[in-house]
Amino acid sequence: MKGATCHFCGGSFRNRQAVRAHLKSCAGYRQLPKATLPNVGSKPGTLGSRDTHPRVGPTWEPVPDANPSRPQASPSAAGTGQKAHLPGLARWMIQSVKDEVIGKWWSPNTIPSETKAQALIAIEQELPRLPVDQLPRSELKTIAEGIRDRYYRPVIQAQQRAREDEERKQNQARERTRLIAAGTAQASRALRQQEHLDGLTRLELEQKVKRALERDIGGSESEADVHAQVNKMLERELKPIQQEAREKVRQQLIAHGVAYAKEALDCEEDLEAWERSQIERDVKQALHQEITGEESQDDVERRVDELLDQILPETDEDDGEDEWDEEDEEDDDEEDEED
Repeated sequence: MKGATCHFCGGSFRNRQAVRAHLKSCAGYRQLPKATLPNVGSKPGTLGSRDTHPRVGPTWEPVPDANPSRPQASPSAAGTGQKAHLPGLARWMIQSVKDEVIGKWWSPNTIPSETKAQALIAIEQELPRLPVDQLPRSELKTIAEGIRDRYYRPVIQAQQRAREDEERKQNQARERTRLIAAGTAQASRALRQQEHLDGLTRLELEQKVKRALERDIGGSESEADVHAQVNKMLERELKPIQQEAREKVRQQLIAHGVAYAKEALDCEEDLEAWERSQIERDVKQALHQEITGEESQDDVERRVDELLDQILPETDEDDGEDEWDEEDEEDDDEEDEED
């Protein structure tokens, strides 16, 4: 008996009967559609050659699958004649639920297309595993919503946080603008009370305070914090200006006192020129030590009179005036006793 070859997998066998028995497990044969196929076996070395023996009939027959797959009918469909319609009904139910929980679902949040696609795929994978024909539609909808929310919730929460952050930034920006305006107005009121400031200096200081507030204020500060900051800046900026202004007034008061002393000394005829000059220097030196710049001209004149009384020697005329004053006091005493 001569050998034979399987044309589907290329295996060699003892004879054609062995090839036919092999077809039950031949992977190449099982992948082909069930149709009439060419001769499955031939003699070695005669592949493609014309068969010289007359054929009595086909050399093989299709062998049915030993374990064919059978569709499983659900218990609810058994004996009702609806076995062929159940898969379509279940599919329609799943599609209806998907359309309601995904397609018709509305939210103020924007759900990306990728997230929707992920939720749809997850629902399509989960629902067919359930006994769709045995569950109420409301329960299927609840299950589908839970699957959807697993994908939607992180997106919605992230968008909510972004909106809250944006709203907080806007509120902080508005509060920052209000605080800067309040601080600038406070500085303007305080500077108008400084009488020694000219208009240009006052405007420059207002702008300087405003720029500092725009640089330092973020919007989370309280109004009391801004008030304290403005006061601190004004004190720092006004201190040298006030010192300069006070020194200028001080020098003017000292010059007025020296001139007042010179006029008083000009009335003293018994003084030599060098004595007048020495007294003027002494008065000026004393005024330099005592005058602060906050006094008035009358205060300075009174102080010069006191200094001149201490420095000038008493004259005979002054003695006569003193004696006359004493005599007048004695006469007054006598009159009082007589009364």
